Amino acid sequence: MSSTEAASSAVGAGAEHLVLLLLYQLIAIFVVTRIVVWISNRWLGQTDAAGEILAGLVLGPSLFGAFFPGTMHALFAPQTAPAFTCIAQVGLILLMFQIGLEFRFKDTLATSKRTVVAISVAGITVPFALGYVTAPWFLAQLPGPLPDELSFRLFFAVAMSITAIPILGRIFIELGVSHTRIAALTIGAAAIDDVAGWLILGVVSAMILLQFDAGELTLRVVLLAAYLALVFRAVRPPLQRWLRRRLLQQGKLDNRTLSLLLLLLFVSASATSNLGVFAIIGGFAMGVALHDDRTFVEEWQRRVGGLVNALFLPIFFAYTGLRTDVGSLAGDGMWVLCLATIAIAFAGKFGGTYLAARLMGETQRDAVTIGVCMNTRALMELIALNIGYDLGVLPRPVFTMLVLMAIASTFIATPLIRRLLRVEPREDAAAQPFRRAA
Repeated sequence: MSSTEAASSAVGAGAEHLVLLLLYQLIAIFVVTRIVVWISNRWLGQTDAAGEILAGLVLGPSLFGAFFPGTMHALFAPQTAPAFTCIAQVGLILLMFQIGLEFRFKDTLATSKRTVVAISVAGITVPFALGYVTAPWFLAQLPGPLPDELSFRLFFAVAMSITAIPILGRIFIELGVSHTRIAALTIGAAAIDDVAGWLILGVVSAMILLQFDAGELTLRVVLLAAYLALVFRAVRPPLQRWLRRRLLQQGKLDNRTLSLLLLLLFVSASATSNLGVFAIIGGFAMGVALHDDRTFVEEWQRRVGGLVNALFLPIFFAYTGLRTDVGSLAGDGMWVLCLATIAIAFAGKFGGTYLAARLMGETQRDAVTIGVCMNTRALMELIALNIGYDLGVLPRPVFTMLVLMAIASTFIATPLIRRLLRVEPREDAAAQPFRRAA
């Protein structure tokens, strides 16, 4: 294409048509999200987070596409797929940065250190082991073509191990229990699980991408470790000093500071992508590096966080929903397999953390509460599942089963936590159908 043709295509009728299609998609996503969130608040007693996840499923082939396939394919036209995917992926980098900012390692280990560590270790090892052991049986039940067994086993095990600290934090805040001891224990354990889970996910992804080449894998892991050391040892101290100085001088997170932060964030994401792990790992690393500057974190949340949550979260959930097809679970056998997937996921995460809490002296009620909280998968699980789907190691039926597992774990969390912690439903939840989805 000549430069004249390229310029014309960028501003001409074709480009305008694509922009219009993308705008229609965004309008549909936001309208459906607000409606589903309102319904989940008013009629299902759920938090905003659960409704946002369900909205993504509603927009995809599982519901909207099942009844109006022609309309769904016209709305989410193939020619807009690259742009839509890019928006979702850039949004994920920003979301992972914010997730890193929410990680407060020192605070979570300040009290009940042994209990937090025990719960977190059980919350990773038990479900991972259970998923790894049972994965061959699940794979044998699927119609072909099938992925490599070792790749599937590793990713299935990782999927069983995920906990969703951002969604847990939002549930605790919306229920008004974020100050409780159980919330502190659970957030602490989930934070450690998240860091461990993303490191494991990065290594497993690199192993699969490199086709288990031991020499190349070792090199990539060493390079990744060196990069993370560079971020935390060389970049973090001067960056924190510069941020403190800028915030003190400006009294806020100004445009210049924000643009330079975004530049560093995208450089970090590019670095980890080039190292053979996903770009979102670079975003997460930068967030963790800056998490203990709480003044900056509060400014970021005030200036940028709401926009990221309101804009990119619904897009990502819709992106996941478009890949999820409940219709792919054809026949009673596939639904039995789906229920078995949910049962094993719940048994590993809930059972492991419940037993760890009991062994550390927690009461039965508190141990059950911790198990329910740690079993909440939500956003983090969906991110991991999309990575597995992109790598080709999660067949679409398994992807759909695990998405349903993530939704089920999130939907049962709020009513159970409310009941176990004896939280009264807030009357204003139903009276504010279009409140901010923070």
